[in-house]
Amino acid sequence: MILVTAAAGGVGRQMVTQLVKHGLDIRAFDINPKVEELKELGVAETIVGDGRSVDDVKKALDGCDKVLYIPPMFIYDEAEIAKRFVNEAVNAGIQQFVMMTVTHPNMSTLPQHTQKLKAEEQLVYKGLSDHLNYTILQPMHYMHNFSVPMVWSTNAYQCFYTKTTKLSYVDVVDVAEVAAKVLTETTHANATYELVGTDFLSPDDMVEKFNQLTGREAVCQQIPVETIINYFPTAKYDSYFVKTFQELSKTYGDYGIAGNANVLTWLLGRQPTTFDEYIKREIAANQLS
Repeated sequence: MILVTAAAGGVGRQMVTQLVKHGLDIRAFDINPKVEELKELGVAETIVGDGRSVDDVKKALDGCDKVLYIPPMFIYDEAEIAKRFVNEAVNAGIQQFVMMTVTHPNMSTLPQHTQKLKAEEQLVYKGLSDHLNYTILQPMHYMHNFSVPMVWSTNAYQCFYTKTTKLSYVDVVDVAEVAAKVLTETTHANATYELVGTDFLSPDDMVEKFNQLTGREAVCQQIPVETIINYFPTAKYDSYFVKTFQELSKTYGDYGIAGNANVLTWLLGRQPTTFDEYIKREIAANQLS
């Protein structure tokens, strides 16, 4: 049995969907009660629990032999929750711990990257001191943040950083394929894999590609980051969430973010999914015409 954490989130749900398609037995864990809905996707078991609770973490790990650890988003104690899962995984005798972090966790202007760097550090030390079999997966910015159905329906893509700044991207389905590979093979111990696709695009570039493939005339709209932040109820009381989003906007706007596709290509045994292919798949999956 494989425990998948943060399974009801935007990334977690898509990861679980793909892992089930690969025939893996999944126990889905999340603080959100909507995790129960994942049973409809073929998840074997679900647990509603809080990663801040040692008892909940122990319950989640009990009876599992492997973990795919997906971190919660934009919370101040993200690193502490990750450390809790790593420590209890050792105590539970977990055979393999696969941790999802992010490309370039050493970018200190991004608080959520710094948190993941601390989590990686704990995992590496436990790998050494307690012989924990681990693999670290470092995915790039996900393509699904460009929602094809939303752009289709609104004829607009809204970005919260400079719309001419380029970022690298990766398809979550490719990441899930790598996760399944790592979880079912024995040759990935102590590895850290940067998972990056071949596209290096600005928001303007993505909208242009969308229009070329669909014949539509969508526009890219750069809006203040505060507008995006205020969409989230947590912004009213969570200063860490607000700062993290602000720093994300500034860093992406000032620098962008880039990576190399070689490792992902090697792991997949094929070229990574391109942004054009992602758009075509989303159009077909959502029956847009």
